[in-house]
Amino acid sequence: MALVLLSGQEIPKEEKEKKEKIYEEEKKDIHGEADGKHKLKKRSRSPDNSPADGRNQKKIREEAETTLPLNISNYRLLKQLGEGNFGKVMLASYVIKDQLVAVKIIEKKRENIFKFVTREASVLQLADRCPFLCRGMATFQTQSLMLLVLEYISGGTLDDLIKSRGRLTSDQILFYSSELAVGLKFLHANGIVHRDLKPENILVDEDGHLKIADFGLVCTNMFGSKTRRGICGTPGYIPPEVLSNKKYNSGADWWSFGVTLYEMATGTLPFPRTGTEQEQVERIIGGEPEYPEFLSTELRDLLQQLLKKKAVQRLGVYSDICDHPFYSTIDWVEAERRGLLPPVIPTTVSS
Repeated sequence: MALVLLSGQEIPKEEKEKKEKIYEEEKKDIHGEADGKHKLKKRSRSPDNSPADGRNQKKIREEAETTLPLNISNYRLLKQLGEGNFGKVMLASYVIKDQLVAVKIIEKKRENIFKFVTREASVLQLADRCPFLCRGMATFQTQSLMLLVLEYISGGTLDDLIKSRGRLTSDQILFYSSELAVGLKFLHANGIVHRDLKPENILVDEDGHLKIADFGLVCTNMFGSKTRRGICGTPGYIPPEVLSNKKYNSGADWWSFGVTLYEMATGTLPFPRTGTEQEQVERIIGGEPEYPEFLSTELRDLLQQLLKKKAVQRLGVYSDICDHPFYSTIDWVEAERRGLLPPVIPTTVSS
């Protein structure tokens, strides 16, 4: 399925001053529908400012329009599920089929937002090729909002699982980190660095398998020796090289993977959020985490290899994480096929 950001007629110059009013009206409509008080209004679409080839763009639009209705009136918003980097995520019903979906609603007022949404849409399109990525179903826009329609993952988040259990068992850590590693390696093989990997952005489906979500901060075309610079991500999960404003690549994700793994194993962050934000930054850059005695030798070594200060020495960068002794019992072919048996099946799903 082609997943593209669609647009329509250009907003006339004389209507520019109405944009703020329109934005406020649409925002009211969105929240009103979630409360069951208002019906969402249909808005004309704003201009697509990036057509490389008019004929090809038109063809892509026509293909997309045959898959899912690209009109906000086809979706009934039910409640807020969460909040991503650039917008709220709402549970919605695709009214024609009575199918639950998630709709990410993004305000156009934010600077450079079109660039970030286009990147996110491109990653969502790849998700059909990897079972461990949240899948996109459609994207469209109004005059003041951009909307991403996503598959609804009903089992909550990895963060919910950790908080409900304190810390996970060895079998659970092995399963979840294996699927997470497969998903992360797929992204990196396609030149994508997530840059905000954390338990809140890792969803659990109704069968107990994981899916990586929220691609709002991804950087793309990160092949070979290409690097980026600039601080982004969630405090506590950002690697030392990013905090130091140094160049970084996919090794940044493996640090965040290590932090997430540590949290699964201990129930806490390796560098807790105590004191000021600057003190936490200094601990991440110059300090070392404590490794509780209850950790197995293999798991402790895995964490130490992932939380190396220098990215070039980090597991996942200098060698394949799949070869680490902690994963000696994992059949990676089965893991990639989603064939491992989930240790936990969600008993109640979010709805």
